[in-house]
Amino acid sequence: MLAENDRRTLKEAGIEDPDSLLSIAASYIREHPLTSTSLMGNALSATEKAFLKRAGAAGVDKIHSDAVVDNIMVIASEYAQLVARSLGQKAVAQKFGVSPSRIRQRISNHTLYTIDRIDGRVCPEWQFSENATLPGLEQILAVISKEAHPVAVERFFLNKSADLVSETIGDTLSPREWLMTGHPPEAVLLLAREL
Repeated sequence: MLAENDRRTLKEAGIEDPDSLLSIAASYIREHPLTSTSLMGNALSATEKAFLKRAGAAGVDKIHSDAVVDNIMVIASEYAQLVARSLGQKAVAQKFGVSPSRIRQRISNHTLYTIDRIDGRVCPEWQFSENATLPGLEQILAVISKEAHPVAVERFFLNKSADLVSETIGDTLSPREWLMTGHPPEAVLLLAREL
């Protein structure tokens, strides 16, 4: 049972139904079981390992199973939050004043980013401005790998990129901010190809 403070925090984050958040996280973990995940090493090359061992470092060859579990829990949590904040197709249609069939058409044409759920597709909110999709979104979605994880896609759009420095604003921007402030989508397109 969630404490009232936790419920308030989730509500302030736009999550009205904490049970759905837990259900989505559990569903994600069922789809990506912790026990079936291969344990990752410490990502050091053989040369780096040998150097560290010669220098007396301990634990260089240790498999970090706790890190794997922690990473999966973080991603499951982010995924659950992403889905919980996403809009259903009817809500997107209402937002833009179009018919649900127009939204289905855009989904079929891959001009809206969606996450497939058992109960239907949802559209993450990061791709929308007040009353439209991000400028250049269609071009960018066309180059993003279909294999890219939804959390990776959201992080891509929301995290600041050192490659997106706006001289007009005088700051480093996220791809979403870059597009929202009227910068040309070509710089984001180049980055999206690597996702």
